[in-house]
Amino acid sequence: MKKRHIFQILALALLIMLSSCENYVTDIDPPIDQVIDEMLTSESEIPFVITGVQLRFGQTHDRLLMLGDLLSDALIFDYRVPRASSSNYDDINKGYILIDNSAIATPERYVGRLRFYSDDLVRRVNDIDFEDTDLKNESLYVGYFFGGLARYYYASYFGLTENQGGGCIDGGPFIPSADMYDLAIEKFASALDYTTNNYEKRVTNSLIARCYLFNGDYENAETYALNGMVNGDAPFQALHDVQSDWNYYWAASGQGRPSTVTDWRFNDYVTEDPNEAARIPLVPILGNDWVTTFYLQDKYPARESPTNLISWQENELMLAELQLREGDAVGALTRMNNVRSSHGLAALASADMNVLIEERDKELFVTGIRLIDQRRFDMWHLAEDTWRYLPITNNERNANPNID
Repeated sequence: MKKRHIFQILALALLIMLSSCENYVTDIDPPIDQVIDEMLTSESEIPFVITGVQLRFGQTHDRLLMLGDLLSDALIFDYRVPRASSSNYDDINKGYILIDNSAIATPERYVGRLRFYSDDLVRRVNDIDFEDTDLKNESLYVGYFFGGLARYYYASYFGLTENQGGGCIDGGPFIPSADMYDLAIEKFASALDYTTNNYEKRVTNSLIARCYLFNGDYENAETYALNGMVNGDAPFQALHDVQSDWNYYWAASGQGRPSTVTDWRFNDYVTEDPNEAARIPLVPILGNDWVTTFYLQDKYPARESPTNLISWQENELMLAELQLREGDAVGALTRMNNVRSSHGLAALASADMNVLIEERDKELFVTGIRLIDQRRFDMWHLAEDTWRYLPITNNERNANPNID
């Protein structure tokens, strides 16, 4: 799948109302400012629908991940930061989160739309007799791929209670994280059936491996990671456009509107080894107390900076972790040093699980992974009664009769 830049007109296209023709006199053309739903179920319109799915991914990904990092120990909310004023962010950072937290409602809604648009693309494709087989296969790959990704988001970031992760689909019953990861894997596996592009296959295999890893199925995680991304592969990224959808890390945790900052340990990493700035770029900012120095992330220095979904370096660290779990510290060390070498960092002398966790902390800086790692490595930093997921909001709870 080629990465496409996102333009303002596409954002507007997704916001216009989908409606049927039933309310119009049959001899009058439909309004030009609406897209008739049936018109999109045609081969000629499928590229437009594909772009809509990709756009929703771009709007969803970094917004959700930033909140995940804020709940984890990766980002900090502190009222001494010059533009820190959001009590919603403060609540997320402390883990005492009300279910009417408006900062969570938007990404929750976006994940739901990504899930719907992806599944709906598959439905439309199956209702069309295609002349272009390549377009049909691309459409099904996109639909299944991003449908799997939406389910991965639910499994990883949302929860019904403080310690019970998962989500709901189409107003249905709550699906726990373990089952939601299985659903994501099913979608990703279906996507593999519709691509012959080796890069797409490796990306998809890496995401399947990640789901298995987070679900504690290490044997299957290794199987797919071994067929995942390799050294030299470009990261798979969410792209952003200055006019319609800027990078949310830049907007909320960077030089756009610095209302959250990175944990001080990241500056400690760079102080200890200045070469770490290659993968932990930071910008100092003086607090409004005129005493405290905070550090903004600068991994995303501009509004249009792309955000990684997954990279070959993460795949290599997954394999390193799996080798450690099998007792192969030598093989794990080689893989960790492969990752470090890609940033010009000196090789490590030894490897164990603590070293692996720190390498993941550095390599996956501001990519939303830290929250999941803290849960699965039993490294929670807040009180026992705090949220370890972003709560399913009252909007979903009130609209869904299957949630008590």
